[in-house]
Amino acid sequence: MAVLMVRRWWRQWSDNWLRRRLPRTRATTLNQRRIFILPTRNGVYFLLMTFAIFLGGINYSNSLVLGTAFLLVSLFMISILHTFANLSGLRVSAGRAEGAFVGEEAAFTLRLSAAGGRQHQAVKLSWGRAIPQYVDLVDCDTAAATLLLPVTRRGRYRPRRLMLESNYPLGLQRAWSWIDLDMAVLVYPRPIVCDYSQRLHVDKRPGEQQTEEGSDDFHGLREYQRGDNPRHIAWRSYARTQELHSKTFVTRRSSEWWLEWEAFAGFGVEERLGRLCYWVCKLAEEGHSYGLRLPGVELGPADGALHRRHCLEALALYGEVQP
Repeated sequence: MAVLMVRRWWRQWSDNWLRRRLPRTRATTLNQRRIFILPTRNGVYFLLMTFAIFLGGINYSNSLVLGTAFLLVSLFMISILHTFANLSGLRVSAGRAEGAFVGEEAAFTLRLSAAGGRQHQAVKLSWGRAIPQYVDLVDCDTAAATLLLPVTRRGRYRPRRLMLESNYPLGLQRAWSWIDLDMAVLVYPRPIVCDYSQRLHVDKRPGEQQTEEGSDDFHGLREYQRGDNPRHIAWRSYARTQELHSKTFVTRRSSEWWLEWEAFAGFGVEERLGRLCYWVCKLAEEGHSYGLRLPGVELGPADGALHRRHCLEALALYGEVQP
């Protein structure tokens, strides 16, 4: 219990310290204030070996052995400068972020740029449970990296701090920096395949089309009424029956659906949202016009990619307190 309390205190203290020292931002340039550097495990072994060589040189009064120890120490000190310089001056900017459904991976794109023609090699980007990416800025000023982060909860997802690190060129030191990029995505409910009650459709069965008076398609004949357009008179029918009839035309509209929160009464909140999410995706893929009703939210019938995004956003943010 005491160990857990110490770990919790240390994590909270370090997060607060990093928040003050490295605040959240859309873009940042790494400098001496933002870069930390320490020897790696191989670096520690290197120093121990160098110290052993130094002791051997003193013990046997061997100037060649002492010169070798001094050379190794100089190499270690110079590699500190090169490792630090491999991150120093690197600018990291937030790029595009693409949302995902629960259980999938959200894509976050980062842009890295070098200033003054400097080169940065083998820069490692790691972000939570995402697979690390390695970026080289050699013979180019900018590069992009996309990290895929698994998402498991619906709502607005904001990843934790991004870590950039490098042990270039010799692997004796590890330089790293934590960056809190101002990036967020919406995580949509996991679609749940299900059937939908027909009684909640707007005056029609699934797939049925509505018709209204218009001018697109020929519908039939009716008795001539005074004031009808002469061009709509069925003269061929008049030649056969000697009775005047007018042609009627209709305009067909695609069926409209209403996706109702109450259609899945008896299920939990997430299960309701998952079923509604499935039908939003299905109707959008089939090109139907549909509307969405949630408690406190109503989106009128429409179609297209923009309407689909608005419906998915409403499902993702359902129950959250908006800032």
